[in-house]
Amino acid sequence: MLTVRIPRGWLAVAALLPAMSLSAGVPVHYGFSAQVNVPMSSLHSDIDGKPGVGGSFQVSFETSDRVIVRPRLDVDVFPVEERRRSGTHYRERIDLGSVGIGADVLYAFSGRNDQGLYGLGGVGLVRWSQVYSTRDTSGYHGWDEDDTDRSRVSPWVALGLGYQINRIVGVEWRTVGSTYDGPKSGDFTVSTAGVPKESKTAVVSQVAVTCRW
Repeated sequence: MLTVRIPRGWLAVAALLPAMSLSAGVPVHYGFSAQVNVPMSSLHSDIDGKPGVGGSFQVSFETSDRVIVRPRLDVDVFPVEERRRSGTHYRERIDLGSVGIGADVLYAFSGRNDQGLYGLGGVGLVRWSQVYSTRDTSGYHGWDEDDTDRSRVSPWVALGLGYQINRIVGVEWRTVGSTYDGPKSGDFTVSTAGVPKESKTAVVSQVAVTCRW
């Protein structure tokens, strides 16, 4: 079973968000999003264009009738490869995942935050991880995580548009750009030993459903 570990420091920042809301003095909403991720640029080439999924925890501060500042904690996963280990009952799997923290600023073109079209821009930090797992197919066994190859922490930037259907549910499109340490060969591999890496650009187009309360 694939797991993406969230760095402790980022968890501490997320834990501070409720305290921030108490002292903000503006309307505050908690929420989440569920998204489908379409890889672009170098990331598209490395993982053969396979889409991923993700989710985020969000806190929205309504600083005015038109503007919302929205800190967020994101977890995203892309399945890269799955294959049978020759001569055994085992299957091998690679997943590329990321954990990010940052904030978006939303601007309501409609003049109200609870309904209508809005634009957004965001910045933050992300860490990519290449996760290796195996599963014994001779029984009812799940995936066991064997190793994780972590990339450096890098900044991310985002631009997008959204539509708030009502005060709770919305839909959103974001394009997020960052960098990751990818294989020079242009293809991920089940072995990290001796595989040279280089900095590559990850552009991800996200289509999300958002909820806040």
